[in-house]
Formats: sequence, C-alpha cells, structure tokens
Amino acid sequence: MTLMKSLLLGSAAGIVGIASAQAADLPTRKGAPAAEYVRICTITVNGTPVVGWTLPGSDTCFKLTGYLTAQIEGGNLQNGQTLQYGPAFDTTTVGPHSTVTGTGTTFVNSPTAGPGALIGGPATTVAGTPIVGTQQTTPIRGLNATGLTGRTDFGYNTRLNFGFDAVSNTAYGPLTAHAEMQFENGNGYGNDVGNPLGGSAAYLNLAYVTWAGITAGKAPSFYSFTGGGAAWYNFFSPDQQGFNQPDLLAYTASFGGGFSATIAAQSNGSNGSSGGGTDLNGVSGLNFNNLSRGGDYMVNGQSIPDFVANLKVVQGWGSAQVSGVAHYVDVTGFNGLEQRKEGWGVDAGVSFNLPTFGAGDKFLVTGAYTQNAAWYSGLPDAMDGELGMVNGNGQQMALADTYENPTGFSFAKPTAWSVSAELDHHFSPQFVGSVEGSYGQVRWTGTDFSSVVSNSNSWLVGVVAHWIPVTNLDFEFEVLYQQSQTQTPNGFVPGLLGSGNNLTFNGRGEGFESRFEVTRNW
Repeated sequence: MTLMKSLLLGSAAGIVGIASAQAADLPTRKGAPAAEYVRICTITVNGTPVVGWTLPGSDTCFKLTGYLTAQIEGGNLQNGQTLQYGPAFDTTTVGPHSTVTGTGTTFVNSPTAGPGALIGGPATTVAGTPIVGTQQTTPIRGLNATGLTGRTDFGYNTRLNFGFDAVSNTAYGPLTAHAEMQFENGNGYGNDVGNPLGGSAAYLNLAYVTWAGITAGKAPSFYSFTGGGAAWYNFFSPDQQGFNQPDLLAYTASFGGGFSATIAAQSNGSNGSSGGGTDLNGVSGLNFNNLSRGGDYMVNGQSIPDFVANLKVVQGWGSAQVSGVAHYVDVTGFNGLEQRKEGWGVDAGVSFNLPTFGAGDKFLVTGAYTQNAAWYSGLPDAMDGELGMVNGNGQQMALADTYENPTGFSFAKPTAWSVSAELDHHFSPQFVGSVEGSYGQVRWTGTDFSSVVSNSNSWLVGVVAHWIPVTNLDFEFEVLYQQSQTQTPNGFVPGLLGSGNNLTFNGRGEGFESRFEVTRNW
C-alpha cells in the first residue's frame, strides 16, 4: 500500500512538472485593448447648443447642420410710372438768329429778345402731328423675358444648405471653423438663381475661423444690427448676415456682462453668387424705362477695404448695437474724370425680449444713415434687391455711391437713410407670426440740374406666418408690399433736345410679392 501511494504521488508530481515546463514554453496572452468609439459632444452653433461627435483620436467636435427649402412665389405685374412730355426745345442756344433743331422742329431766336428767346413759344406740331410722347415702366413678359426688364408672374425655388462646424477647446478659448455651401435651383418669378428662365447655382455662402476674439474668412458683417427681417425677402436693412457676406478680418473684445466691441476690415467688392458686395455702381442717366444700374462710371477695384466698428450688448432683456463704417469711393467717370472720396454710414438697433407676451417674442427697431455709401443705408437690399422698382412696376430709385454730372466736371453726393421695425409673436410653440415695416429716403446734392438724379422715398410692410407641426419642419407664408415715389425721371435734364417741356410725371411704382415654403432643418 505504501509502495502504491508512493508511485501515485511520484506520477502526479511528474505530470505537474511536465505541464509546468510546457506552459513556460507558450507565449503569454494579454487582454485586448479597449475599443475606441465615436464620442458624443456638445458645441454651440450660432448661439444654440447642439449635439455633435468626436472621432477616435481627435479632440475636435464636429457637427453637420443645414436645411432644405422648397417654395413657390408670385407677384403682380402692372404699368408703373408714367412720363408724358410735350414739344422739345432748347433754351441754351446763343447768338441772334441762331437756329436749333430738335425732334424735327426748328425754333428761331428773336433778334431783339436776346439769346434763348423763342418767337411765339415752341411749336406744338410737326406736319400736323402733336409732339407729345408717353413712356411707361412696364415689365416685359413672356418666356423670353430676361434681365432687369424681364418678369414672370409665378415661379419656383429650391435651396439646399449644408453647414459644417468643427470646434476644439484651447487655453485661449474655443477654436471654431464654420462653413456653408448653398445649392439653388429655380425658374420663373423671384427665383434665387437670378434668371427668369431658371437654372441652377452652387456657391460658398460662409467659411470662417474664430479663435480668441479673431474672426477671419467669409463671415457675417459686424455692421448690421440684424439681418433682412422676418421674411425671406428683405426689409430696409443692410443685410450682410444671411446673404452677401463679405470676406473680412475682425477682432472682438469681450468686456463681461454681455458687452463687446469689434473692429473689422471687410471686402467691398463682389461676393460672387452670394451677393454683389457694397460698391453700388452707377445711375444710368439715359434710360427712364426700367432704369439699369451702371454705364456712367466704373469702380477702380478695391483700393481700401471697408472699415467697420461696433459696440454691442446682449443681456436678458434683449440686445442693442451701434456701428459705423468708412466706405472708400474710387471711380472713373465716362469721360475719364476720377473721384476718390470717403463715404460713411452709421447703423443702430435695439431688440427687446417680450416673455410676458409669449416665449420667444421680441420687438426690434433699427436704422441707418449714410453719405456716399448707399448699400449701408439698407435701401438697395429691400424686397429682392430691385432698388424700389418692385417687379419692374416702376423706376428704380437712384441709389449709388456717387454720380458724375452730365457736364463731366463734378460728381453729385447721395445721402440715404432708412428705419425698420419688426414684431414677432409666438401664439403657441407651433404657430408664430411677424409683422414688419420700413421707410427710407435718398437725396442728392451737388447736381448740375436738380432733376438729373432723382430724389426718392420708399416704404414697405410685410406679414409672415409660420406653422411648425413637428420639430425641424416649418411651413411659412409671407406677403410683402413696397411703394416707391420718385421725384423726376432719372437722368432727365431740362432744356436738352428731346427732353421736352410740359412734363407730366407720375413717379409712383408699387408691387407685392408673396411666398409659400416648406423647410426641413437638421
């Protein structure tokens, strides 16, 4: 028994030894490293906290935003302003017995009454036909209607906006990059492609970096207090916050308590498909019927940027801002005359939160005043940027940074201003309504003739309604009406051949635009 027990114990010890030796020869296995996954993060986009994600091995929080809007729109087409003119004559002739011929009629100066006097007054007929003409600003209709004079009654527009944010924390605050691409497709009335026949467009709407108070890139202007108002179409605000944003370099200093100040140098040239910039070029002195911009001077490129500064406060009661801009005018006229002049503008606004009326309710008022800086008055961007012509139903307001007088020896100066207000009310989380209105004027001084560049007044009212049945879905309906009153036909020079006397001018142009859209946000 003792022998058997010894054999068993010896065998067991040998097996354990062999097993231990074999185990020592096998490789050692360690636990698999923990898998890295996409992590959820929260970033602030346009003042609103949103949920994003962080990729493995990265400290940057990413977020995709955007929207898709499908809309139909329409407006009224009608005869706008009317000009009637009588016999043509010229009172600038010199010397006795000199003759002046205009529109087929010859007038003879009296040898006794002195230069410019007409015997018996101007004739009223040529071969028995009265020398009377009529012009009306009538939109050109039809499938082939193009350019500023081309209009249709109805149209469609679809926009796709893709936004991208990348944010990471640094010792000096968040490092942020934001970019937006917009894609347009439209046809007919009011489409954002800019062609009545329709088409497609793609462009960079925003792309900028912010860090430690620095903003660089294509970004919203720091001049405007607010954007274009509650509607898709704009009220009188120098809107470079939702469209036509410039390239800029800015620095914002925050003082605490919601107070901040910003200085910026921003581009004044064209922003491509996203807007025409702030250089407002020209007032044609020749065409009354659907007046077109340009043709009498050209801008000499970008010699000096637009310099902007503002002071802003954002607190629980609302927000307020006052800002200013220096806008350099550098142009060459049609006869080679050059003008280099500093234009300027100021903008101010205040917005009040009205929680006692409804969560999210607010009232704001804003206004701007400019000289030789017409864009910053807010007047050019009203409705859909027709300078008060409203669907081709009137003459465009004479809005430009300057104007070369017909003599070719001097430039005229524009002073333009506007004031706008908006009230937003939330009847419920699903129903929101807004009303808005604007009034503005442009006045010209230093002209050869007071009627060469026409003074104008304009006003606008609008109503906007939203139904938000579920989160991120918006049904919107809006109607805007604008009326513009011009003093005289732009470019009308008294006494010039063909300009006529006995002038009768109805200078009122008016029109409305309406829109219905469905928007899906994300």
